[in-house]
Amino acid sequence: MKRRKAIGRILLTGVIGAGAFSGYKWYEWNKSSDFDYLDHHRATLAALVQTILPPGPSIPGAAEAGVHDYIIRFVKDCLDTHNTNTFIDGLKDLAHYSRSQYSREYEACTPDEQTAILKHFEAKGRPFTGILGKVENKFLGQSFFPLLREYTVQGYCTSEAGASKGLAYSAVPGSFHGCIPITQGQRAWATK
Repeated sequence: MKRRKAIGRILLTGVIGAGAFSGYKWYEWNKSSDFDYLDHHRATLAALVQTILPPGPSIPGAAEAGVHDYIIRFVKDCLDTHNTNTFIDGLKDLAHYSRSQYSREYEACTPDEQTAILKHFEAKGRPFTGILGKVENKFLGQSFFPLLREYTVQGYCTSEAGASKGLAYSAVPGSFHGCIPITQGQRAWATK
């Protein structure tokens, strides 16, 4: 075999492989979303948000605030196809990891096991550092755990229970004061 022919075949194999991988990724991002899976795993999502924002002595947790219902509605109605599929596939991956590591569903695991599962997905979803991480975020988007954490905090802070009981809330805040003293033990303000 001649050298030019061998190099040509190697390049052709590389181009075909890159094209096949790109086509597979395009299909994964643009396939129709499995909303039934999201509806059927509402309890798993409630346990996830409760692990991220647990209740305090006088503060309701994320599940009591209805954040899991907010996330389901948000994923169905407000996200593009790519982020919807990323979130649902991440939820499927979490359920599979929970069953393979602890032989039970996530909501049936102990609090320590639930925390270990979330730490695994946090480490798995951490982007590269530097310019490579910025490129990855720009073109591939965020992974499952950063999306879950963002939607949990967003849903909790905009819920009635979270804004009025978990955060300091003033329905009519009055005039703006740029610098005001904060008392010891005061909660963060829900309104800006």
